[in-house]
Amino acid sequence: MKPRLTFTLSFLALLLVPALAFAQVNFTKHSYYVGMGDSVAAGEGAMPVTNGYVYRLYDEGVFGKKQEMDFANIGVRGGRSWDLRDHQVAQVLCAEPEQRPTVVTITAGANDFFRDSGDLADITQRVAQAIDLLLNNNGVLSPNLGAAPVLDPVTGQRCRALRNVTILVSNYYSLPHPVPQFFQLLDAAVRGFDQGLRFWLQHVVVPSGSRVAVVDLYTPSLGRQGLVTIQRRLGYNAPLDFDFHPTNLGHAFIAGEFKKVWNSLQ
Repeated sequence: MKPRLTFTLSFLALLLVPALAFAQVNFTKHSYYVGMGDSVAAGEGAMPVTNGYVYRLYDEGVFGKKQEMDFANIGVRGGRSWDLRDHQVAQVLCAEPEQRPTVVTITAGANDFFRDSGDLADITQRVAQAIDLLLNNNGVLSPNLGAAPVLDPVTGQRCRALRNVTILVSNYYSLPHPVPQFFQLLDAAVRGFDQGLRFWLQHVVVPSGSRVAVVDLYTPSLGRQGLVTIQRRLGYNAPLDFDFHPTNLGHAFIAGEFKKVWNSLQ
């Protein structure tokens, strides 16, 4: 009986393998969501990292059905506004996939501040330049923002700007540093970042069919507990040694704020 049973099981396995292999259905893609920016966009602080806000927005189908949406997260740990403008934008514009991005989310700029890489006006200008390039990528220096066009490294031609795209860019949440002097310094920086970002975005020309909106994380985060890892175990060791990334709860909060702004545009 054993040889016959073994043969039967093996035969069934051979029959089932093709069925399992072809069980997944590939759907026609109608949209493409790209997350861009720094470690917050990359999911740092979340456990697992795929609980980060960008992944949540995709997984929860905020921008469309997952079956019909392409997705990529090119946010990078330690990324600064230069990385966003000079590298990530080029990846998005010059890749030329069949389905080009229809939704882009951006969180970037905090690493510049923490690494003393320019003042807030310069930092926020570079973020706005990145958005201007995504939308326009003119063949000359942007008259309002001063960003050089993105060129294809092989052909030397301008890469095509995005069309009919919604770009959601966030400011930063409140950082609840336990030392009052440092809290005031960080709070002023976060508020300054918001003001600078909104100022420069006024100079971005948004083509017909596309949209740009700011996602305010600062105001609704005030007084909230548990959003930032500085309030968790090992999140704070000294005034200059702390973790400012969102917790799982923080990433869920950020995703929720992006969702609110998205829904308000529909």
